[in-house]
Amino acid sequence: MDNKVAVVTSTYPKHNADQAMEGISKAGFKYVDLATCPGYFEHIDPRPEDMAGDDYKKVLEKVAGYGLTLLAVSGHTRMGKPDTVDSFKKVIDFASKANVSYVITDTGEVKNKNDEDKFYSDISILADYAKDKNITICLEMHGPWCNTGVRGAKIIQKAAHPNVKLNYDTSNVIFYGDVRPEEDIDAALPYMAYIHLKDNGSGKKDDWNFPALGDGILDFDTIIKKLKNYNGPIDAEIEFDGKEHSLEEINAAVARSYDFLKGYGYM
Repeated sequence: MDNKVAVVTSTYPKHNADQAMEGISKAGFKYVDLATCPGYFEHIDPRPEDMAGDDYKKVLEKVAGYGLTLLAVSGHTRMGKPDTVDSFKKVIDFASKANVSYVITDTGEVKNKNDEDKFYSDISILADYAKDKNITICLEMHGPWCNTGVRGAKIIQKAAHPNVKLNYDTSNVIFYGDVRPEEDIDAALPYMAYIHLKDNGSGKKDDWNFPALGDGILDFDTIIKKLKNYNGPIDAEIEFDGKEHSLEEINAAVARSYDFLKGYGYM
């Protein structure tokens, strides 16, 4: 397999970036997706909106110090806000300076037609900005609107921009969309530029239960067969049960996930 495989640092929401990268590196991974989620946690310091001068170099030096390469930037919680365009442009700026080609985001809370109109207006501006910097914005299955591959494909079709694609999440489509990824991923594949491989502990909607890869109930044999022609980047993501977990527990789950992916030839 030629895919580059990272771990997204949202796997370590209560721990700092150094702790996350140390665990990811020790597990054997060579790539990392740094998450910046204002209001929840921050693994890019200073955050993109506050960067000046060569601040980005310090982030990259820290990443390299753990033997990792930055594969993507997850810039969640910025869409659907009054300052979405200005704020998210800063995330794109950081990604560009860091020589990263992918920025991942949720779509924000889209509850009505006005929210939809704002989303499509903002994403159009941001996509043009990203295109100039050779960056693809990847929309994650997250929330009640962009919640399945079927819905996500329609959103990408309407956005109609080469620099807006999907980040398919194999477990969020269950949690938010009540569909199984083994079938739903078919609709997403033509529009995917990124994927989160995330297991699910129950298969039930609204049940926050995302264990280490291989510890849950997803049929990864089927999913990975359907990814045979997908050569794009991959994140492993583990979010457990919504409770706080020790650094040792998270590191052990990341290590198990590495071994699981290695069994499929990704490492």
